[in-house]
Amino acid sequence: MKTKLIFFRNDDIRDKLDDSLVQMTKLFIQNNIPISHAVEPANISSKVLEWLCDIKQKHSNFIEIVQHGYAHRLNYRKQIGGKIKKGEFGGDRTYQEQFDEIRNGQKIMDKYFGNSWFRLFTFPYGARNAAAIKAVSDSGFLAVNGSMGITTKHKYLYKIGQILNKEMLFGRKISWHLKHKPNTNLFQIDTSISNIKKFNDEMTNCEFYSFEDLKKRTQMYLKKNDVIGFVLHHRYENEISIEQLELFVKWLKSIPNIKFTTQEDIYKAYA
Repeated sequence: MKTKLIFFRNDDIRDKLDDSLVQMTKLFIQNNIPISHAVEPANISSKVLEWLCDIKQKHSNFIEIVQHGYAHRLNYRKQIGGKIKKGEFGGDRTYQEQFDEIRNGQKIMDKYFGNSWFRLFTFPYGARNAAAIKAVSDSGFLAVNGSMGITTKHKYLYKIGQILNKEMLFGRKISWHLKHKPNTNLFQIDTSISNIKKFNDEMTNCEFYSFEDLKKRTQMYLKKNDVIGFVLHHRYENEISIEQLELFVKWLKSIPNIKFTTQEDIYKAYA
């Protein structure tokens, strides 16, 4: 049976050392599973920085650090085709303004973490445009996160988009999962699944998938892909959801052909 690789990325490492952040990280370390913490460079506090550097030093094999935007600002919010489009990057933002923020964030990451972080960039809200991708590439990043669906509609959308070398097509993002993005130096590693079903606000109000629904979604993705990414948001988690998350990772560990990994190791294996 073919080995399936799984990674976890946790977003929004910023100013507050949430109990949920500490508990979630402890959960993954105790289960010998790596977790990738995505840092907002302009927002990280000295307290969170001290904690993250300490946990990284003590458990280097299980803690990965990547860059999550710059300041996680909501720079635009528009309704297009009945759907809300929002983000820190993308939209109608120019190359230069995006490059300046991305590069400034990278400098902060280098100052705080030196060579102890993986040069992967992930976009707040997932929003991006061609100018944002070029800015990330020109800043010297190795990899970038996107997102990936597995329906037949997704399959054909991605196929056409890749043939046309598109970042967006028909208003939808094109997945370049485990491929180099055209005309860039970037390798794309996509996330597929979240334990959050719906975000109700920008604070901590959300709806979680049930344990059974999360297992069903995971099984569908495992049938279709060899590398699967889970995205988490610690600040939305609570005691009940973290207990469910622990049940979920233990269920994953019971699957014989699963291997947990980091995004850097995926890059080394596939790029």
